[in-house]
Amino acid sequence: MAKRGREVLGKGIHALIAEYPQGVEESGTQLLEVPITDIEPNPYQPRREFDDEALAELESSIREKGILQPVVLNRTAPNAYHLIAGERRWRAAQRAGLETIPAVVHEIDSPQELMELALIENIQREDLNAIEEAEGYQALIKSCMLTQEEIAQRVGKERSTIANAVRLLKLPKQLQISLRAGELQMGHARALVSLDEQSALELGRRCIKEQMTVRELEKAVRTHSTDGKSTKGGDKGRSSGNRKDPTLTALEDTLRRRFATAVAIHHGGKKGRIEIEYYDDDDLERILELLLD
Repeated sequence: MAKRGREVLGKGIHALIAEYPQGVEESGTQLLEVPITDIEPNPYQPRREFDDEALAELESSIREKGILQPVVLNRTAPNAYHLIAGERRWRAAQRAGLETIPAVVHEIDSPQELMELALIENIQREDLNAIEEAEGYQALIKSCMLTQEEIAQRVGKERSTIANAVRLLKLPKQLQISLRAGELQMGHARALVSLDEQSALELGRRCIKEQMTVRELEKAVRTHSTDGKSTKGGDKGRSSGNRKDPTLTALEDTLRRRFATAVAIHHGGKKGRIEIEYYDDDDLERILELLLD
């Protein structure tokens, strides 16, 4: 049965459902009406927050139109199932008082294959917040032993996108919470991730308080760094009285946005050097891909 799970990895939820539109059973996969009480939540669900207002809207839609897309389950015992995908629909169906829910049912024996399928199917959804998505990628790397390149192929994204997402987990926990809550956006987080923890917290709190745009925060990060207040490994000894040429500062900002990391340009006379920071082997590989693209 495990083979069936491996065949669908990376194809997306529609590939799972389209094969059995009329409830036909094939290779242990069925389209069934399953009692809601027999279903357990997905243990590998990357989503941590379920918006109550959005669930209420989905509940109203289900009351009016029913379930339009089956959930995807894995059978763990004769009358027991784990969700692979569709937890919001399952929760909203419970709220709507449904007793059963349409489901594509698989029987996947391998815990690793189940985890991989569940994580990939949920990551491919567009309504995960940035931290949930990053945690999903991290789980695929650590628990499923996938490389960033393999993840990129499975979810249909560039490898640099995966690397940039995982880097968000280097942010201080307080800023990760703000990103989950929507107080900070992805652009804000990418600007802050190159700073040390204290500086990131300081500017992150200021960003939220002043409701900065991404551009405004990038300018604040640039000023903060130019004043010698530490990007990770940046020129901490530069005094505020020794201001950098504004043209070079603007170029640094452009490169920082391009590579999503700390960048310093050192110019003297007719020559100089450009320093681009990386934080681990994967980050180095990501930057090299951007340089050589």
